[in-house]
Amino acid sequence: MLSSPYKKPSLLPPPEHPRLLLTRRDLPRIRENLALEENAEAVRVWKKLLATPVTGRGATPAYGTYDLAEVEAVEALAFRALLSGDRADADAAVAAADLLLSSFSVTAGNMGARWGGHVIFVCAEVYDWCYDFVPADRKMRWIARCEAIAAAYFEMGYPPEKQTAVSGHGTEAQLLRDLLGFAVAVYDERPDIYDFCAGRILAEYVPEVGACLAGGAHNQGPSYGCYRWTWLAFSELIFESMTGRPVFDCLEKTAEWFLYMTRPDGEDLRLGDDFNETKAAYNRRAPFTVPFFFAYALSGREDFYKRFRDGFDPRFLLAERRGIDFYEESSWGEGVLSPVVLLVFDRFHDLKKAAPLPACRYFGSPVCETVFRADDVYVFMKIGEFWGSNHDHLDTGCFQVFAGAPLLTDSGVYDSYGSRHRYHYAIRTSAHNCLTVEAADRSLYGEWKEGSPYDGGTRRPDGGREPAAAAVAFSEEYRMAHVLSHEERDDGCLLVGDLTPAYAHTCARVVRAMSYDHSSRTLTVTDEVTSFDPAAVKTVHLHCLTEPLVDGNVVTFENGGRRAVCRVLSPEKCTITAVGGEGRAFLIDGVNCAPASPYAAEVGWGQVRVTATEQTEKTVFRLEIAIV
Repeated sequence: MLSSPYKKPSLLPPPEHPRLLLTRRDLPRIRENLALEENAEAVRVWKKLLATPVTGRGATPAYGTYDLAEVEAVEALAFRALLSGDRADADAAVAAADLLLSSFSVTAGNMGARWGGHVIFVCAEVYDWCYDFVPADRKMRWIARCEAIAAAYFEMGYPPEKQTAVSGHGTEAQLLRDLLGFAVAVYDERPDIYDFCAGRILAEYVPEVGACLAGGAHNQGPSYGCYRWTWLAFSELIFESMTGRPVFDCLEKTAEWFLYMTRPDGEDLRLGDDFNETKAAYNRRAPFTVPFFFAYALSGREDFYKRFRDGFDPRFLLAERRGIDFYEESSWGEGVLSPVVLLVFDRFHDLKKAAPLPACRYFGSPVCETVFRADDVYVFMKIGEFWGSNHDHLDTGCFQVFAGAPLLTDSGVYDSYGSRHRYHYAIRTSAHNCLTVEAADRSLYGEWKEGSPYDGGTRRPDGGREPAAAAVAFSEEYRMAHVLSHEERDDGCLLVGDLTPAYAHTCARVVRAMSYDHSSRTLTVTDEVTSFDPAAVKTVHLHCLTEPLVDGNVVTFENGGRRAVCRVLSPEKCTITAVGGEGRAFLIDGVNCAPASPYAAEVGWGQVRVTATEQTEKTVFRLEIAIV
């Protein structure tokens, strides 16, 4: 029995079964969903899974005994038994789940947690949906086996007391879907499991997630942000389908952020660690398809549903290659959007129209981002009041410009979390359209290991450690800036930030102002920099995907037949240098930190560096970037 340190949950499972993802009142709607033309592909995949043998052997040796198709096949069997009420169907689902549980064995690590969690969750569905057909002794054996899998493989431990609600793997499926779903299913026999799991979510996750998503944007960027948001949404649906009451009040606003994080070409804005850009085309060109389904399920909004249908591909439901995990081809796996999940949550709320979204939107603290979009022009600005660590980058004050194609964008690629390219280049300030201030005293950059390249970028709070709670994440240690003003209009926008906290190791004051006027299609970026050392090298970095043309104080960036013409108005005394191309695209401190493997992604040609040459304490940069 688990001893919970949390208050008894205010929301409890009802006494009847089924209660996981649905109750008896949902069955007529779900049966109707099977007959809808738009769900024909989900029904086809579900029937394909019903014919998939469940062997418990695993997809490949590297996966141990885990096979995504087989686990989803067990879920499909349980769904059939739920709809039919037939003992033979229930016996087939129970026997298949028994085989998965008894044979489960994989390599430990984060994938062991994900695969083990998926098995636990699907077996919880069988437990709940076939409850009257599962013998009492088998129920207790399943509970013990699921607890053993969690204890052996979960990074959160068991009971799930490790990791945080702020960032990292604790914000994913282990607790929010897998153990919560398990706890709901077995509540009659083991209420202690629900008291701990739901108790932690309600007491810790609800307030801390609310604080992290207060501004509407996710501090882990659109890639990891939408992945982790989807698990929050799944948790929300578990609670609401069971009790009729939601627990998070910030999810719909963040789903709107996904709309604004979608570039005119359908891909996501490159921000933070981005795994979407290296995936198969169906995922890369519609990376928010899965979260848009969950946003629709939670809200019933037509705009979310349309985005889901526009990007839908059957491979989001079940990969073509056997045993595929979410690191390959798609960004989605472990059954987050199986055909059963789609059929269960379709029309969970009545369809409703959403109010038109404005061309310009500001998403406030802690991330503080402005997006302007009109015609095929897309302008992004970020101040970033607090740094999120984990998959967040050191990009305080960055901006990007898209017009038909990316013109000024992020650089680098997310090849892997611990790679040399990511650590030494991609997350650094100089890999973004940001300011660097290089002082001669390298000891100021003590957060970097001796001998590592450095770029004069922003400080790295607490040595890069992830904050353990929202109170720490929003402390002065993790503060990088203050938003001084912002303005959003139909024809432009303004965002001004005091970035001094990010540059406190080298500067007395740094202010960046970014304004965009759509009538002239001109973005103006102004930096006022007062450094402690007048000799510090102050540089504004501009990243591009093709080689730029430098002509005096004018730089022309071109891509896809569109151009951005940058005029450097200040300082008068400066050098403008294009640095990139073969062997120089990822140059930092004289070292080219290229990714280990080639990627079909927007890694970038290189950059233009605008460097002040006069040694003064105060330097003013002013750049006018016209889209033509």
